[in-house]
Amino acid sequence: MAYEIRGSLWGTLCHDVREPLAGLELRAYRSTGDRATEQAVAADKETFHEVAEGERTGAPVAVTRVDDSGAYVLTIDDKEYDGGPLDLDLYVEKAPRPRQDPAAKPRQFAVTTLQPRWRQTRKNVVAVWEYAIPNRFWCHILALFGIWTISGRITTCDTKTPIPGAVVTAFDADWLQDDPLGTATTDGTGHYVLTYLASDFRRTPFSPYVNVELTEGPDVYATVELAGQPIITETQADGRKPGRQNVGHCFCLDLCTDKVVGGPETVPHWQQVEAFDIHPGNGLPGSTFDALGYADPAGGAYVFGGTVTLQGNCPLTDVVTGNPLKYRFLVGEYTWTGGTEDPANPPTVAPASLAPVTTQVVGTHVGYVFYTDGNGQAQSSAVVVSAADLDADGFVQVAGLPVTVPMFNPPGSTAVVNVSGSNFLRTFDLLELNTAAFTALHPPKKPGGLPIQQAGETLPTAEQEPVRRYRMGFEVRDAVTNATTHTDQLDAIIFDNSAVIATLDLEELRLNECNPLSSATTVHLLYTVDHPHLRNFSVSITSNGTAGHLPPETPSAAFTPGDYTFRGGASGPHNGTSTGGVPIDVSMDPACAYAVNLGWVTRRYLDTGQTLQRLYCH
Repeated sequence: MAYEIRGSLWGTLCHDVREPLAGLELRAYRSTGDRATEQAVAADKETFHEVAEGERTGAPVAVTRVDDSGAYVLTIDDKEYDGGPLDLDLYVEKAPRPRQDPAAKPRQFAVTTLQPRWRQTRKNVVAVWEYAIPNRFWCHILALFGIWTISGRITTCDTKTPIPGAVVTAFDADWLQDDPLGTATTDGTGHYVLTYLASDFRRTPFSPYVNVELTEGPDVYATVELAGQPIITETQADGRKPGRQNVGHCFCLDLCTDKVVGGPETVPHWQQVEAFDIHPGNGLPGSTFDALGYADPAGGAYVFGGTVTLQGNCPLTDVVTGNPLKYRFLVGEYTWTGGTEDPANPPTVAPASLAPVTTQVVGTHVGYVFYTDGNGQAQSSAVVVSAADLDADGFVQVAGLPVTVPMFNPPGSTAVVNVSGSNFLRTFDLLELNTAAFTALHPPKKPGGLPIQQAGETLPTAEQEPVRRYRMGFEVRDAVTNATTHTDQLDAIIFDNSAVIATLDLEELRLNECNPLSSATTVHLLYTVDHPHLRNFSVSITSNGTAGHLPPETPSAAFTPGDYTFRGGASGPHNGTSTGGVPIDVSMDPACAYAVNLGWVTRRYLDTGQTLQRLYCH
């Protein structure tokens, strides 16, 4: 049986903001020596170091690559491994940044010695390990690859409200020229990360022949624009101030402004999927979505099916330019390495690109338009966005949208009112996504469900539904210039519209369905329940509404946070001798009519329980 470690890996920046260690290799070695147990409980500062040549004498027992969201699955198939301590290393061939020093060499870093807390599942032994490399170590690794970073937050000065969609450009204040270091856009929490190399600030007008910038770091100042308009304009003098000169490889730069007109309601932002925030209040990615895409992972670990409401705000017009705004959502699906679906493991290959949501929507109530009817009375009417209101690229522009409203005089008359800033009151809904339009691209693995004749059988792998994992993006553009003003992304979310495969029977009824079982002292339950996102299931036996046999006497099982391999269970099949399934002692049950009930509920958000029932007399 294989051992499997799941989790996510991050590097820490300013304000404890994390970035996924996308593309890095996690290597596990069997820990040896007298200090293995001591090292397993040691602090990071005592174990983290660059692996010297020859330090690792044996091959790793397992190797995996971290995906774009930071998630990984490390599978140990070594039959000699017994669950003991592991030395975990990160192999960095290329840092997870768009640029690095082309002369940088691959390096390996010892992170920790881990004694996994293993948990037995139906198919394997699983442990969870989540880790964020502390800022000083992560900065050191970036520096070894020639990477310099400026990161921080852009907010309002008075209320410290984050400003998303702001374009930050950093410069080095030189005595000959000002070198642009790079540009980055703030996310929904106002954070940005800007990457540059030493060559960006050490060059001169005479480079590459003469480089006279010999100081270690640049003297940093910045400008910030929102919707093409400057909201923060620093100068060379700011780059000469204490704390801004000769900065190190990882520099934190927070800036604020009073030039942003209005409050958060004037700033485009995607905030929630149903009731779950896509960004945390403290700036850490995935506060209510984990790296795999489950919402509220420590509690409900929810997935989404049917119609899903995407909530947030897109103002009718840009607060700076006054031009109308348009917005859209984009979706891409994860796949498996090699392309073969695997119901035992979520897909980890991120989509190469995201496609616009166009027809995959249902009517969305985005606000109300106010008007005066034919009787001179004030009225309001719902503004509903449908697929017909989206253009070919999936954008919807609410400003100017024509709404047909009833006028009441004469009876049955209507008029068209165009949405404007003077007559519109928005709701919090941006778009209602029809998730079935995406999951329906995959035919069901077991159409029609499991026949009662197969009750008790375990579904073969080919008939088990896998996890369908997606990435979503949000984009806002100026409807006049078509320039992008704001973007956001949810790295992973799971859509699931698959049916629960469930069936129920009694072994005794296989011989004679009309047999009252009056002489039976034992009944044998045959049940199968299977779904990739089952929350729980249970079997009970009741009579006239009165509970008789209940769990734990009868079968039951439930999902526990982190155990994403839980799918349900099966009793074992009919064997023809009335001894298959799960035996239940009914020798003391009085003569009566009884019902065997198989109940279950999935982890689909707002899902309700369902039941199957078989009747017998005793």
